[in-house]
Amino acid sequence: MTCEPAPPPAASPLQTLTVGPAGADVCGSGGRALQIAIDAVAWRGGGIVLVQPGDYLLDGPVRLRSGVTLRGVPGETVLRRAPAVWSRLAVDADIGQRQITPEDAAPFRPGMGVVLRDDEQFFPLSSMPLTVTRVHGGTLFTDGYNTRDFLAERGGLVATYYPMIHAFEQEDIAVEGLVLDSSLDAAGPLEGIWGRGLYFRRCHRAAVRNVVSANCLGDGFGCGQGSHVSFESCESHHNTHYGIHPGSHSPHTRIAGCRVHDNGSDGVYLCWGVRHSEVVDCEVYGNGGRLYRNGICTGHKDTDNLIARNRVYGNAKHGIHVRQKTAANGAHRTTVRDNVVEDNGWPFERVPESLKHLPRRELTGHGVYVCGVTRDLVLEGNTIRETRTGDERHQRCGVYLAPGVSGARLGGNTIDGHPDDAIVDDSGDATNQVQEA
Repeated sequence: MTCEPAPPPAASPLQTLTVGPAGADVCGSGGRALQIAIDAVAWRGGGIVLVQPGDYLLDGPVRLRSGVTLRGVPGETVLRRAPAVWSRLAVDADIGQRQITPEDAAPFRPGMGVVLRDDEQFFPLSSMPLTVTRVHGGTLFTDGYNTRDFLAERGGLVATYYPMIHAFEQEDIAVEGLVLDSSLDAAGPLEGIWGRGLYFRRCHRAAVRNVVSANCLGDGFGCGQGSHVSFESCESHHNTHYGIHPGSHSPHTRIAGCRVHDNGSDGVYLCWGVRHSEVVDCEVYGNGGRLYRNGICTGHKDTDNLIARNRVYGNAKHGIHVRQKTAANGAHRTTVRDNVVEDNGWPFERVPESLKHLPRRELTGHGVYVCGVTRDLVLEGNTIRETRTGDERHQRCGVYLAPGVSGARLGGNTIDGHPDDAIVDDSGDATNQVQEA
């Protein structure tokens, strides 16, 4: 498995710049100082930006460039969001335009990062953050184009909410030793927006190491449409959606040694086409509290992946969930090995009313829940257990195989403590090799 990106080359002194409030090559405690240093190092062919300890206030995304490593001091270099501002749209923001006309342009100024949303978009923000370059006559002019139509009559909104670290179509990049705190004093109409603390799109050979991402309206970490992206020794917590989200078609993603906890949806969510990837040596717990979701979730075209040596516990629904797909699009050839999966599942009374129409089995907590159509799953050497007592045992069974699962091989797993059967195979498929419970 070739998940891990190659390390960046060592930087020469001319390719290293420091940023800090004082005594640095670039002095400042905001996003502008960070961006100046990143751009300067990139123009020199790449290198390292060293960020001193302290708090840095961002009013727009810090945009990473190819060949640049952004490095802080773990636990001491903290990037924070500036207070968010927003306004309803006065005029539709159409696809292909580079301008936005809000009802009130007064709170906005050049340099701010903005996104757009309206009430009928599946993803309630524009796919890319835009930067305000000019404000004139009540209109915001931006550095890029609107990628979809956002209509005023559909509740269209422009807001300063953006990935704090962002990269688009960059290569050989790294972020290390930062705390990304996305806290807002008041979210107002931004409640429900799907942002990210860090987002790499169409990037290749990227590494995120020893970074904390917390309190985001959306995902802690995300990537999409790139390859060989790694998240190592990171922490993602108290974000309203996913903790770590390798997005559509992100092969060779590596998530290793991370703590992912108390996020509103799945802790680790492998989106579409996350292939030849791995989630290893992580601690994934307490996730799914807002949307009644899982610890680790995989599904659409997520093939040939390894989920190993993780501890997955105390999540709202299933510890590990393989989503329902078609034969052409299933999470085939997934290997789940040497994990500890325990004490997942909430009482049925805590299931949101909007979900209670679903089959009871689907809403009941399980250690590992495999939907069809999934082929050739390997589940071996895992400890899957329920250690709570009495009516608190909400991880009802260890492993559930739904109709449409075939070629599954279960062996060497230790499964105990569940109020229902250790293994339930409802697939009816003779190709499954299920160990004795």
